[in-house]
Amino acid sequence: MALTNFILTVVGVGAAVMLLRKDVKQSATVFRRNVRHIRNWLEEESAAAAKYAPFLHFVCALAASPRVYLSV
Repeated sequence: MALTNFILTVVGVGAAVMLLRKDVKQSATVFRRNVRHIRNWLEEESAAAAKYAPFLHFVCALAASPRVYLSV
């Protein structure tokens, strides 16, 4: 009886370890894929920001300049 309990415990613990290892590997794969996507998004956004930086600088300069109102 004790031997049977020991064998069942070893098999149960071994199955749990195998399932956890698989889950950890899948989680790591998903995490790496998400990091890759986020990195690509950031690179695309920084490229777009660099493309429109002169225009945004002009708009910010206009917003910071004193306003002149003409009276009619």
